[in-house]
Formats: sequence, C-alpha cells, structure tokens
Amino acid sequence: MVPSINGETLLYALGVAFALGTLAFFARDVVFDLSITVTALLLFVAFAAFLVVGVAIDHDNLGSVAFAISGLSYMVGLGYVLSRYELSETGTFGLLAASTILFVGLGYGLQEGRLTLDRSTARRALLGLAVVGMVFVGADSVGEMTSSVDLNDEVVLNGTMAPPDEPIVAGEQRIGTVTIRNPTLFTRTAELPSLESCLVGADIDRPLRFDLDYDEPPSYQMADRLNRNEERTTDIRLRFDLPADAAATGQPIPIERAESCAVTRLEPTLLVVESADR
Repeated sequence: MVPSINGETLLYALGVAFALGTLAFFARDVVFDLSITVTALLLFVAFAAFLVVGVAIDHDNLGSVAFAISGLSYMVGLGYVLSRYELSETGTFGLLAASTILFVGLGYGLQEGRLTLDRSTARRALLGLAVVGMVFVGADSVGEMTSSVDLNDEVVLNGTMAPPDEPIVAGEQRIGTVTIRNPTLFTRTAELPSLESCLVGADIDRPLRFDLDYDEPPSYQMADRLNRNEERTTDIRLRFDLPADAAATGQPIPIERAESCAVTRLEPTLLVVESADR
C-alpha cells in the first residue's frame, strides 16, 4: 500500500528541499563577494533565526519546517567551517560533540516545554540577528583582495627534444611571481589572477603551446584562504612547445605585460596578459 501524502506536506517538503539547495549554493561563495568569516557567520545567523521562528510559532507544521531549515543551516554552516578552516582532529571532534549536545538539549527543552518565546521577544531576537548580520556584511565590504605580478626581464626557452620525427622542444621555466594580499578585516578566499601568455615577433608557422600556471602545492597542503593582513607569493611557470629550429629556441627573449596578444614586435617577445576571470 502506497502511503498518501497530502498537498500541504508535499509543499512543505519541497520548501525544505529548496532551502537546502539555497544554503548549499550560498556556501559555495559564488553569489556574493563575502569573506569566509562572514559567510560562516550568516549561515549560523540563519540557524538562530529559524530556530527562533520555530520556537515562537504556534502552527505545528510551520514550526517543524522552521526547525528543519534551522538544522540544515547549522549543518551547512558546520560543514563550511570544517572545509574552510584547518581544524585539528581534536577540534573537529569537539565541534561535532558540541553540536550533538546542542541539538539534544534543544530537543529536550522543547519536549519539556522549557524552551518558549513569546511573539514580542521573538521579534526582538530576529531584529537583533538581522542587525548583527548587516553590521558584519557592511564591515566585510570595506577593502578588497589585491594582487601584484612581478615578471622576470627575460626568459631562455630551453627544454628537452621530442622524438626525431617531430623536432619539438618542450620545457618549463619560471618567469616571475604573483603576490596576493588580504588587507580586509576577515579571512577571504585566496584567488590568484588569471594569466595568459603568447609569443609574438617569432616567424613560426605551426601552432605553439604557451601555458602559464602557478607553482602551487596540492590543495590539501595549502589552504585556499588568506587571513587578515596575510599575503602569499607564488611562482609563475611557463610551459611551452617550440620547433627546435625556431629563432626563439634557446635564446633569451624579453618578457612584457600587455593588454592582449593582438600586438606586434620586431623581435621574439613573450607577452603576459591578465584576463578577467580565473
């Protein structure tokens, strides 16, 4: 026998499901340019706000929905904190244990009727939470991440030969550094600028490979965040394929910053272009 689900329950369930999607999307840091600190704070503010609504509301079903969204906000917020901050195993265990105690305590308080709020107190609590959220969002908008690129004056395109039937020189060279800084009040995601390169002024018919990348350790070794007033410097590396008989192969060529690759030079020149997105 298939259990029947009335329309009210179905709509409430869909609302909770969409709330989970909204929270998860918000935690991905793709909608608003918020710091890691403020994103986590707002998720826990949402937890507290929906908890207040659930306690204060008289309607059983709506109260359950509010509690469900409150719990989801907490779970997403906790997962966000654990994924963004390098907590020790002890710290992770402590957070999970504290969360267990918190929710068991909340459930016990509701069951015994000790956790109650009248409408007036609930409104003041929600107003206070809204003010806290707005204050932190306002403070978060002060300042922004900065980056600076320091390029070498020139590079020698030396590499290793490919098989004789394809006389190509492939290599990798360090051509400079990029430094990112966080002068803002809170911890933010460390985003390196997107750089592209091209070789101009070289009479080469075949397509070339000129790729720029950053000399970063694997993500599990380095957190993708910068704390307040912290900076990080990373090497810029050029990976290339060149015909072995090209004039630029094995010769020092200058490196220049440019707005685009649509420029000409009389001599082989490596151009570095910063694009809008990484």
